[in-house]
Amino acid sequence: MIEAIVIPGAVGAAMIAGVAWLYGAPMALRRAETARLAEYCTRTKTLCLTYDDGPGKDLTPRVMSALHAGSAKGTFFLLGRRAEVNPSVADEVSRAGHEIGCHAHEHVHAWKSAPWASAKDAAHGYESLDRWIQRGCLFRPPYGKSTALSRREAVRRGSPLGWWTIDSGDTWEKLPEARSVIQRVEAAGGGVVLMHDFDREDDDAAERAEFVIEVTNALLELAQKESWRTATLGEIMDEMEREQG
Repeated sequence: MIEAIVIPGAVGAAMIAGVAWLYGAPMALRRAETARLAEYCTRTKTLCLTYDDGPGKDLTPRVMSALHAGSAKGTFFLLGRRAEVNPSVADEVSRAGHEIGCHAHEHVHAWKSAPWASAKDAAHGYESLDRWIQRGCLFRPPYGKSTALSRREAVRRGSPLGWWTIDSGDTWEKLPEARSVIQRVEAAGGGVVLMHDFDREDDDAAERAEFVIEVTNALLELAQKESWRTATLGEIMDEMEREQG
């Protein structure tokens, strides 16, 4: 009887520990890293504009034009499968001097798939983006969700995880007002803003694309008005690492 009680208890404890390692630890690290990133951007008056899930044949060039007009460089987390479809656009992003990070290949959700699936998708992304990225490039997990396995895949390649501090909401079910995004960034005193530059196929695709351009332009105007500097996420994280010693 004693053995029958102890074994299930041990198995249960092992399962809890496994879940904590696989999901809990990466979540705690993300919270700490994001908080530090937000504090640094506020303290140094820095704005960073980041774009996920591209490149889009139509939207990405428009985003680059807006960044060029504002004398800013963005950080583009490319999706492998879209870069393979639009290689010339990915080439333009690189030639324009923007930062390119890995966003996996298929955009697998780490918490809604087998534990190893997101790590495999990340590895595939590094392979399909090899033409545009360098070792040690930033990695942004799809949906901002990671496991110990997918995080280990990035660490193995020398890739820091590139989080954001403010979500523009351009993929939310109900699109927010652009003004509300600007107000949040202004109240925070800067930050790393998440946007998306893929070409949507929804009924409101045009509205969402315009939203991305409007927010990009307005944030660059805000940075100029507030005398903030603009920087890529990689530049910010390098500075944070040097500061930490």
